[in-house]
Amino acid sequence: MGLFFAYMPALASLGLGIFGLRDVRILRRRGVRTEGGCGGTSWNAHISSIDVVYQDEKGGKHYVRIAAEDLGLVGDESVVRVVYDPLKPKRATTEKILKKSIWKTQEGYLVIVGLCIAAVLTAVIAVDASH
Repeated sequence: MGLFFAYMPALASLGLGIFGLRDVRILRRRGVRTEGGCGGTSWNAHISSIDVVYQDEKGGKHYVRIAAEDLGLVGDESVVRVVYDPLKPKRATTEKILKKSIWKTQEGYLVIVGLCIAAVLTAVIAVDASH
């Protein structure tokens, strides 16, 4: 049971990353493109985020919070290309994020971090077991 708890950080990171990558895959496969406008700005852990407001094909208004660096805006541009899931319109991101390689997304980083934690922990356990 102790090993399970030792691997919890790795499992949590992997789980969050894989869950997020599932959303990216869904949006790449069936996402609908639309234009959104920049709304409010917030700061979390020294990262600037912007709420992007967009409208689905049924006229419903939604927003998605995106890190400012992932918006792809140039100058005073305020139109953002949004991709949302028509079956679940609150699942959305920007075209810029979807064009990134999976391993360069936040979700991809979480998977890599989880794998690294698991590899280091496994190596430490193996070295300890050999002594």
